Amino acid sequence: MSAAFFEEARAVVPMVTGEACAPYESDILEMRGKAAAVALPSSREEVQRLVQVAYRHRVTLVPQGNRTGLVGGAVADASGRQCTVSFSRMSRVRAFSAVNRSITVESGLRLSELNRFAEERDLHFPIDIGADPTVGGLLATNAGGSRLLKYGDVRRNVLGLEVVLPDAAGTVLDMARPLRKNNTGLDLKQLFVGGNGTLGIVTAASLALARVEKSRLSMFAAFRDYESAAEALPEFESAFGELLGSFEIMAADALRAVLEAFPALSMPLSPTCAPCFALIEVASAMPGLGAMFEQRGLETLQALSADGRVVDAALGAADRFWRIRDSLPLAAVREAVPLTFDVSFSRDALVPFLRDLGGWLDRTHPRLRRYEFGHFGDGGCHVIVAIPHACAADYPSMRQIALRSAIYERVMAHGGSFSAEHGLGPINMAYYRKLTSPSERATSAAVQTALDPQHVVGRCRYF
Repeated sequence: MSAAFFEEARAVVPMVTGEACAPYESDILEMRGKAAAVALPSSREEVQRLVQVAYRHRVTLVPQGNRTGLVGGAVADASGRQCTVSFSRMSRVRAFSAVNRSITVESGLRLSELNRFAEERDLHFPIDIGADPTVGGLLATNAGGSRLLKYGDVRRNVLGLEVVLPDAAGTVLDMARPLRKNNTGLDLKQLFVGGNGTLGIVTAASLALARVEKSRLSMFAAFRDYESAAEALPEFESAFGELLGSFEIMAADALRAVLEAFPALSMPLSPTCAPCFALIEVASAMPGLGAMFEQRGLETLQALSADGRVVDAALGAADRFWRIRDSLPLAAVREAVPLTFDVSFSRDALVPFLRDLGGWLDRTHPRLRRYEFGHFGDGGCHVIVAIPHACAADYPSMRQIALRSAIYERVMAHGGSFSAEHGLGPINMAYYRKLTSPSERATSAAVQTALDPQHVVGRCRYF
C-alpha cells in the first residue's frame, strides 16, 4: 500500500497503523488477517472522503463492526494491503419516532445498545441472536435469529439505508427515510442487505421496531422423533397463529453435552427421555393473555401426547429454557475440533436431510460426534460435527475441507442453502463458487462490477 494513500487518508479520517491494528485483525472465530491500517471514521462525510482516497489509490476497504461474524468477512486478508474500516465511533441514534415505531441509527451501534434505547420506550428490535453484532453486521449478513418465524429477518425490518458507493466521488445514496411504503423505483436498499459488506458501505439504517411483548408462554417439549416435531409445528401454528414466535429443536445428544459442560443448569426434562426436544414460545404485546396461552398450550400438548408424538413437556420461565438453548454451541465444541454448519431448507425437506446426514456420518465417520439444533420453525438448523481430540490427527485440514464439501453437497441435493444466516466470507467463498449456479454467480458479479469495478470495498468477489 502506497505512502501516498496513508498521507491522504490520514488527512480525512483518524487512522491507526502497526501494532495498534491488532485488536481489529481477528474475529470471534479467531480468523486472522493483517490490516495495513485501520480507519476510524465518526461521520458519513469521513467515510465518503476515505472512499474517494481509496478509489484513487485502488485500495480495498473492509467494513468492520463488532467482529462477531462466523465467515471471516470483517477482517482484512493476510496481504497487509487492505484497510479495515471500523465503525466503533459511529454508534449514534440519529432519529426516533414512537408514533412511527422507527429508529435511525449509525452502523456501529450494537444490537444490545439499540435494544437498551428502544426498551426504555416500550419497544425493541425483534432480531434475537446469541451474539452482539453491530447494526452494520446485522445488515451485512441479513441475520434472522430465534424469532424469525414471527418477525422475519433483518431485511423485513429495514425501512431505509444510507450508503456510500465505492466510486470516484464516494456517491451517497440517502435512502434512510423511515417509510414502510415507497415504490418510487427500484428498492435499492435491498441490494445492500445481505450483501456481505460488498457493493457499498452502509453508514446508517432506519429500522422498524416492535412492541415489547407483555404476555408469554414458554414450553419445553420432548418428541418421539424429528418427524413428530415437524408434524407438531403446524399444530402450534393453528393453535396460536402469528403469535407463535419460536420453535427451536435440540437433539438429545446436544442436551446431554450441555448437561456435561454446565451441570449447574437446571434441565426441565431428562435428555434420556426422547431423541429430540423443542423450545416453543408464544408471545404478544397485549398484556393479560398468559392464562389463555397456558390453557391453549396445555391443550395442544395433550393432543400431541395422546398419539405419542409428545413424550413429555414442561412449562416454565423463558430465561431458564433459553439459557439451555444458548449454551448448546459452547457445550458442543468443548474438548473437540468443531466443524459448524448453518443450513436451511423448505420445512418439509429439513427432516429428510437430517436423517440422510446422520446415516451417512454414522457409516463413514463413526468416531465423530454430531449435534443438531436450531430454528426448526423457519427450516433452519445448526449442525456441529465435532472431531474429538483423540482422533484429530486423522482429520487434518484437507480432510476437514473434504468433509465439509461432502456435507454441503448433501445440503444442495436436498434443495437447501449452505449458508442460512452467516453470509459469505473467506471461509465459504470456495463453496459459493462450487455450489451456486453459474447464472446466479454471473448476475451477482455483474451487479458488483457495475457498482465496484475496482474492488474498493469488502472481502467477497462474486466471480
